[in-house]
Amino acid sequence: MYVVRPARTADLPAIEKMAVASGIGVTSLPNNREKLFERIQQSLDAFEHDADLDAGKEYYMFVLEAHGQVVGTASISACAGFDEPFYSYRSETFVHASRTLKVNNKVHVLTMCHDLTGLVQLCGFYSEPAIDALAIELLSRARFLFIASQQQRFGRRVVAEMQGIHDAAGQSPFWDAIGRRFFDMDFVEVEQAFASRSKTFIAELMPAYPIYVPLMPGAAQQAIGQIHPDFERPFGILGREGFEADNYIDIFDGGAVLTADVDRLYTVRTSSCHPVEVTASLPASANLRLASNEKVADFAATLVQAEVVDGVAFVNPDGALALGVASGDTIRLAPLQVGPEGEPA
Repeated sequence: MYVVRPARTADLPAIEKMAVASGIGVTSLPNNREKLFERIQQSLDAFEHDADLDAGKEYYMFVLEAHGQVVGTASISACAGFDEPFYSYRSETFVHASRTLKVNNKVHVLTMCHDLTGLVQLCGFYSEPAIDALAIELLSRARFLFIASQQQRFGRRVVAEMQGIHDAAGQSPFWDAIGRRFFDMDFVEVEQAFASRSKTFIAELMPAYPIYVPLMPGAAQQAIGQIHPDFERPFGILGREGFEADNYIDIFDGGAVLTADVDRLYTVRTSSCHPVEVTASLPASANLRLASNEKVADFAATLVQAEVVDGVAFVNPDGALALGVASGDTIRLAPLQVGPEGEPA
């Protein structure tokens, strides 16, 4: 059985292995043992504290557990850029016109900004390659079940950066066209610097003036707003959840930046809370659903066979055990978006 729960200190070796396996591009899961340990400790503090303490600073790290083994991780930052601005490129159109020459040209430009600073940020997502589609959906959407349950801890807009295009050697055509010219560092080096150091170097070295896209090489232009193949499944889940590619891209690899209103997220809109009745004899109409308890430090989410009858959620004993609930407790249920074969439900 798959269970999503808060990360613990004992999970550090498994999370470190996933950070190594994730390669470049997932800067929110740094290949740095000390940084990972700090994030686990920050997460433990966030889960233990009341919502009004250190508002905005909280970082929540979750892990996906299968048969006692940690096989995935995903996080929520309550406030993107809490300590420093959250940088991105805003995609815009400039108009260059001359009445004398009767010329009116629209030109695509990229402008560095921190418009998205302060939004809730989804980050640190990684799952082992062999994990099936249902488990990946659980890992991603468990965060929305937690947000739905603990809305006082989060803002009303959420952002997620998608990994952009780079080749097998870790070279990014977008970075080569822009960032390399100002940093004199290759993509792998700057990703490592971004994950382990202060982000102020972005403002110090990146061009503050608009970048004219038509002046960029063709490969770099084609990379704008694209998503690395490894992120297609997470992207699909977020798309069904209600995220859209806004007018922003990642400043390093040009990958898509997705945003959504928390209240319009599919999981938030369709989930509902019910008292639990644990039974081995489920109604014939019971089907597989996402479920979570309403706890904070002991939060848990899993997939359960359940049915709601007269407002009561009937669940099987295995599901109740995974959630840490008993008859009379409250759980939150949400419909699946993909079926057992990985196709939309």
